Amino acid sequence: MKKTKHQLGFFLRGMVLISGTTLLVAGPSEAALAVTASTTADDMAAALLGPGVKLVAGSATYTGAADASGFFTGDTTIFGNPSGVDGVLFTSGSVTNALPPNNSPSATLSNGAAGSAYLSSLIGGAQTFNASTLSFKITVDPDVSAVEWTYVFGSEEYNEFVNSSFNDVFALSLDGTNLALIPGTSTPVSINNVNNGNPVGSGTISNPTFYRNNSPGSNVGGVPGPYETQYDGLTTVLKSVATGLKPGVEYNLIFAVADTSDTVLDSGVFLKGGSVKRAEEEAPAPLPLLGAGAALAWSRRLRSRISSKRFQMP
Repeated sequence: MKKTKHQLGFFLRGMVLISGTTLLVAGPSEAALAVTASTTADDMAAALLGPGVKLVAGSATYTGAADASGFFTGDTTIFGNPSGVDGVLFTSGSVTNALPPNNSPSATLSNGAAGSAYLSSLIGGAQTFNASTLSFKITVDPDVSAVEWTYVFGSEEYNEFVNSSFNDVFALSLDGTNLALIPGTSTPVSINNVNNGNPVGSGTISNPTFYRNNSPGSNVGGVPGPYETQYDGLTTVLKSVATGLKPGVEYNLIFAVADTSDTVLDSGVFLKGGSVKRAEEEAPAPLPLLGAGAALAWSRRLRSRISSKRFQMP
């Protein structure tokens, strides 16, 4: 008889790798992706912040299992940058299970953490488990009215449980509004909303433009997928943008992920380091190559023009 998802989870729990506090690196024939488990909220929040944004002291908190969150370094395929990308990883299991190679269709760790009432509220009250949540407050610089962050969502629920109730949930929210949305829509990014069907290429397919298949079983000859992570499916590199922000106001960010309907098959969110920053369209223009005195004068004129434009009445 074919194993159910719950039977698979029970069978695999004794075989899963569990991360400790030391650096864990993929094997020598694999990519340089490495992970370090951490529950230090201040460090994770600080690693995410970039230009134009400041952390409110004492505001960062983490809730979840010790192995469920931490840092990643040396990624060259998930974000598509051969120079390597570092950042923060939140999972519904263990950060170790995000490491390559993709040699299991069902990597999982039921880490015993509670679910998240906030995440459950985003999916109609469905029960969640193994939640990993970082919350912190930010303020923006005087010339900033929009911030952004860059992320990739991956899961072992792909592809076998697409269009099922096992729709692991995550959120990247500002003041309670989830901004992990399919570009150009108000639709949250999730397994059932971003995929290439089940089986791959058939059935109900949702927003495949933003999906990347990484399942060995779905590739010709069983060749592992091109993305160096255990997760069988990934979104493309996505960006959230929060607009209408004002200096002097504290904004609460919540980055969270959890299992839905059961406790097996890991999901994770990779957040690019330094990417919680002034939105790119607001980035100040670079100064021309001038002498020090001329550059200072140019900078003053540029600030004057920005200030005039910003406060001009309609």
